Amino acid sequence: MVVILLALTCGCKKNTQVDLRPNLNAANDQVLAIRPFTYIFRMLVIAVNDSALKATHHSVIDSATVSLDAKNQQYTFLFHGKLSADSVIRTGAFTAMVDSGFYHKGSSIKFTFQGFTEDFRHVSGNDSLYCTGLVSGIYSYSNLISGAAITKDSLRTIQFSASYQVTVDPHGILQGVSQTVSTFDGSSFGTSSAGYAFSSQTMKGLSLYERCPWVCDGLISFSIPAADINSGTIAFSDKPCSDKISYDFGGNIYMQRIREKDLYY
Repeated sequence: MVVILLALTCGCKKNTQVDLRPNLNAANDQVLAIRPFTYIFRMLVIAVNDSALKATHHSVIDSATVSLDAKNQQYTFLFHGKLSADSVIRTGAFTAMVDSGFYHKGSSIKFTFQGFTEDFRHVSGNDSLYCTGLVSGIYSYSNLISGAAITKDSLRTIQFSASYQVTVDPHGILQGVSQTVSTFDGSSFGTSSAGYAFSSQTMKGLSLYERCPWVCDGLISFSIPAADINSGTIAFSDKPCSDKISYDFGGNIYMQRIREKDLYY
C-alpha cells in the first residue's frame, strides 16, 4: 500500500493520510501506454535505414523478423515471443504503411496492430503520422494516437490518446556514435487501469535513438484530478541509454525502472 503520512499545521498539528496509489498507478500506466507507440516508430526508423531490408526486402531487427512490400511501401514486423533489447517479450505483429516515402513532405504513415502484445499485454489503437517537412536537416511529423487500449491484466485496461509533434534528426549522436534520433513533444490524456483520469504534457521531449531501446531523456508533467496530490512528473533518465525513470508527486520521489515488475501496480 502506497500511503504517506504528512503532518499538517492547522491550528494544531495532526496527521493526515495522503494516498499516493492513484499517482503511482497513473504514472506507471502512462509509461506502459507511451512505450508501444514510441517503440514501433523507432523500429520503423531503423527499418527505413536498413540497407539489407532495402536490398532483399527481409531483415531481422531487434526481436522481429521484418519484411518490406516495396510496391505498396508496407513494412511488416513479426514477433515470436523472444526477449527484445529493452527486456520486453513481444508477440504478434504490426504493420507500417508509408504512402510516398518516410522522408517525403506530405507523406502519411499508418500503423496497424495485429495481435500485438508487450509482456503479454494486448495493445490496440489508431496511430498515424504526417510528414510536415524538413527544416535545418530535421524532419517533422504530426502524430495522432487515438482510442488506444493496453490490457494491464485480465481485469484492467489502460485507455490512452495523444497528439505529438515528432522530429527525426538523421545526424544525432549518443555515446559518441552518430545515429538517428527521434523526439516526441506534445500532450496526452486517458484513464489508468485503476480508473483514474489523467492528462499530461511533455515539458522536455522524449528522445529515442536507433541504438538504444529505451526513451533517453524527457520530462512529462501530468495531472490526476481525483488524487489527493493531483499533479506529478515523470522523468526519463538523461544518462546514456538507461531504463531508469523517476516520479515526483509533490516532493515524494519514486525511483523506477522500465520493466515488468516495477510497472505492475
